[in-house]
Amino acid sequence: MKKEKKSMLLFFVFYLCTITQLIHAQAVIVGFYNFENFYDTIDQKNVVDEEFLPKSAKRYNSQLYQIKSAHIASVLYGMGKIENANGLALLGIAEVENKNVLKQLAEEPLIKKYHYQFIHFDSKDIRGIDVALMYHPNHFKPYQYRTYSLTDSSHFTDYATRDILYVKGILNQTWVHILVNHWPSRRGGERLSGDKRRWAATICKRIIDSIELREPLAKIIVMGDFNDNPNNRSIRQLKLTNPFLPLFKKGLGSLAYRDSWGLFDQILLNNQWKPYPGESSITPSRLRWPYYRIQNKALLAPEANESDLKYYKSMIYRNLALTEQEGKYQGYPKRTWKGDQFAGGYSDHYPVVIIFKAKNAENPLK
Repeated sequence: MKKEKKSMLLFFVFYLCTITQLIHAQAVIVGFYNFENFYDTIDQKNVVDEEFLPKSAKRYNSQLYQIKSAHIASVLYGMGKIENANGLALLGIAEVENKNVLKQLAEEPLIKKYHYQFIHFDSKDIRGIDVALMYHPNHFKPYQYRTYSLTDSSHFTDYATRDILYVKGILNQTWVHILVNHWPSRRGGERLSGDKRRWAATICKRIIDSIELREPLAKIIVMGDFNDNPNNRSIRQLKLTNPFLPLFKKGLGSLAYRDSWGLFDQILLNNQWKPYPGESSITPSRLRWPYYRIQNKALLAPEANESDLKYYKSMIYRNLALTEQEGKYQGYPKRTWKGDQFAGGYSDHYPVVIIFKAKNAENPLK
């Protein structure tokens, strides 16, 4: 009896120590954000960007471009302050035209101190909107990167779409593999366009399988604007843990269309991150549309290495500034454009975030 009590006491002490360590550990923020048509004002060859030039119907000029860039920077600054973090560690990006806009974004006064770097390749997408990965050099060191095309002899032969960006590197002393996606849109309808996204999922799954074949214990992060919801066949096809599925089941989303919410923006994890048991908490706000900060908390698995990152929370990053406060689209994400009219917003998507915890020093890669 005394041995049982002693064992129970030791277990309780270990449990409290583990939880205390997790709570006070450094927050490592990994996000994804669709920037909504983040173009510069220069006519780029071989890209259909005429819609976003000074002489277009939008009259897109340097002043509007500066507003857009500053707005995006303010969002990244806020995301980087979640859980008192020291900036974003990683940010997957969709709908960015080229390296120039990313360079200027990193120089915005609000976020310049983080010295963000980025990985970007020009895809063959006719509109020139690509995916990219922005990273904090104190948290992430890239080792290998490339893109994967969705085009082959029987797919996307008549037009090109966005590539999948693959990056391998060290995130706070943990080796990770990252896939950044922007799958084909639902133009023409969900059912008619579904095969295109399922093909994108097939390519993405092949990449995942090849990584795990080479490295059975590899930790993989798959993020993107999938243009499908967590319960759609294409997402299920990846066979990954999806921390955003519970949020979707609660009716939450990262974008709205015809008064219906979709959660196209997601960050998924393979099983090496361990789907730790946890609980969900919901805190409603006063907004007309249910405004939530949803978080899936997780306990540290005893078998996990102390130097490794631990999954902690997932959330849709949403606040008043990013949300329409009046009119027909009250409660929707506050977008940059309404047709050809500059609306002065941020994006038609909300960012999504996963928070990892680490017991690392302030500058873990130095």
